[in-house]
Amino acid sequence: MLALLSVSPIKRIVPALCMRTHSRFVRLMVSANQASPVLLCYRQKPSASASTLLQQHKTLKVSGTAGPVNLIDVHSGAGDQCSVQFDHTHYYSHLPQQVELGSTLLAASQLQSTQTLLQDNTAILPDNTVCIAYKQVGGKGRGGNKWESPAGCLMFSLLKRVSITGANIPFVQYIATLAIVHAVQQLAKVRLQGHSIDIKIKWPNDVYSRNLKIGGILCHSTYRSKEFQVVIGVGLNLDNSEPTTCVNDLLRQRHEELQLQSGLQAISREELLASILTNIQGLLSTLTAQGFDPLQEEYLQAWLHTDQKVTLLEDGNKEVALTIKGLTEYGYLLAVDTQGTAFALHPDGNSLDFFKGLVRHKLSS
Repeated sequence: MLALLSVSPIKRIVPALCMRTHSRFVRLMVSANQASPVLLCYRQKPSASASTLLQQHKTLKVSGTAGPVNLIDVHSGAGDQCSVQFDHTHYYSHLPQQVELGSTLLAASQLQSTQTLLQDNTAILPDNTVCIAYKQVGGKGRGGNKWESPAGCLMFSLLKRVSITGANIPFVQYIATLAIVHAVQQLAKVRLQGHSIDIKIKWPNDVYSRNLKIGGILCHSTYRSKEFQVVIGVGLNLDNSEPTTCVNDLLRQRHEELQLQSGLQAISREELLASILTNIQGLLSTLTAQGFDPLQEEYLQAWLHTDQKVTLLEDGNKEVALTIKGLTEYGYLLAVDTQGTAFALHPDGNSLDFFKGLVRHKLSS
């Protein structure tokens, strides 16, 4: 399986400039090694598995946290008093009834890591559970790197159990990044009278705009009882203009470029999360049934790299010029040299930037 790239560490916390707020929300002050209570949310009534979870487990364990975190039913008296800076009603209003992903929602004001919470509790959590945090103070990245995410980012992890071949598991990260791009563009086009914004996939699992990183994903999978348990973690800068740019800034800039006279409504975390999950479900259904081939052209249209020139350094200082053409059947980069010979490019596992640590091997004709 391909190595996964982390979201780059953000050491300086910056305020969200266009953060969506609700008057009934009150920020909880929580120390860095603690987590706020986790609110268990659902549509009209909990599923059987969610009901079992509530009956048998009052807390959830989270590695790196000072003790377990309390699990609270959104419709209980305690749930009415629990502030998580996320409007679950607004979220469910945008999640189509037929979409199972995210039907069970765990929401918290602050967590060490949404990824860790789902991984630590996979055995007891319902399938399709999504976990979202307003702030994350111990997020996970590539190679075990830790990073801190301020308010203004969409940070969530999704637990999905899938019956899929091992050969297709690496492509789950690809459809997740594709789903992010699709979701952002769909919401942008509604606001921009059909026009899109500049947002693309940087292989294998980052989201960029104008050479600036605005998001990334991280996938973990385990195999048990003839199925993969996959946890997909997403971090996307929705509202922070620094340190790079953010989705809502891109939306505003495009609105001004087009000189549209209509008002502009910012994209909320609730609406964006629902849209991403809706897109993941459709893409995952195709991947599970047919593999990645039917999705490859769609993916390549959304990435940055077609006909990109790369130079590999081999045997010390020997430069090898290659041109990227697509993906191999195993999900590596497909490239050709000046003679048209095809190669698979994969990361060396040592470089944070995959394109500065590529290794090639010749493909059989």
